[in-house]
Amino acid sequence: MKKWLALAALLAGCGGKVQQGTLKGPAMAQAVNARPQITLHIPTVKDARPAEEHEGSSVRTKLFVFFLFGVHIKREGNYITNDFAASPDAAAELHTLAVESLASRGVAKKVTATSAGDFDLVLTIEHLYGTHFAANKQTIVVVSSNQSTDAVVDVHSHNYAAYGNVTLKAELIDKRSGAPRTVWTEHVTGYAQRPAEKERVREVQYAVQLATADALATLAQRVSAALDRLGVGPSGPPMVLSAAGAFPSIFAIERMSRYRDFLERVYIETGTGRVTRHEIIPAPDRYASRPGDWLLSRVTAEGVTLSVDGYESFARSLAGRYDLRQVDDAAHYHFFGVLGTAEPATVTVPR
Repeated sequence: MKKWLALAALLAGCGGKVQQGTLKGPAMAQAVNARPQITLHIPTVKDARPAEEHEGSSVRTKLFVFFLFGVHIKREGNYITNDFAASPDAAAELHTLAVESLASRGVAKKVTATSAGDFDLVLTIEHLYGTHFAANKQTIVVVSSNQSTDAVVDVHSHNYAAYGNVTLKAELIDKRSGAPRTVWTEHVTGYAQRPAEKERVREVQYAVQLATADALATLAQRVSAALDRLGVGPSGPPMVLSAAGAFPSIFAIERMSRYRDFLERVYIETGTGRVTRHEIIPAPDRYASRPGDWLLSRVTAEGVTLSVDGYESFARSLAGRYDLRQVDDAAHYHFFGVLGTAEPATVTVPR
């Protein structure tokens, strides 16, 4: 009887009942610059996860009984959340959280889930799951005699951390001209880790919540960066200039992100001053400039990196129409928009 009580106690310690999951967890506040003249609509979120992330996976338990002598229990493998454990309605929850998150961070004048906007932000769930790895072996051997009954217990247990993983595909669609066009696309990730506690499933669910919050915080930062240059600007419609003449037809400006984790590059049509493309790329040089400062890029629209002399010549060719200044770095020209729209300062202007 003693050996079966010991076995029941060991089995009870392998994990409790799985509770229904939800994506709503602690908010990860992060201030971003607002573009109040832009309205943003987030339509219903699409769920494109693979079947394995809907079905989940349990850690397998193998039980071998030594007749009249004892038992050997082995639990090993990956636990992966299913729809119930992660969230039974992940797409709808993520839709609500995305609207709330981007609205609270002020990425637009209005962020809505129902009415039309200047831009659509189309979100697709590519991955959303939590996981942990378990490796436990337990052996109970019972030795009985006429005088006494003894039990030998051998336990090898390894606790591994819980992880949450979220990947969203985000597409920003400009609808202002009446002909919708995709102007920005990125795969946004969220990640979280929780300690190897006894309530492993609960820790996995918490990790999924944290990963979701992490993905939404990153999404807000990326969308705000894109709208900052794709919007109509702080003081009304974009300026339209006369024919470009001998100027390069396209030039690029770029700035480092607030946390130096990515670089924005914007391509501008020289003759009109209109933005033609906006990119977010890994930061090639994290200390090229102060975060938030727009610089004339050394990379041309054709992808050619200019030499020092070529960069100077390029800046001089643009200086007749655009405000370019060497503020605190002789190697870079800061970009202040079309000439006449910024206050003059004591700076070096390319000649």
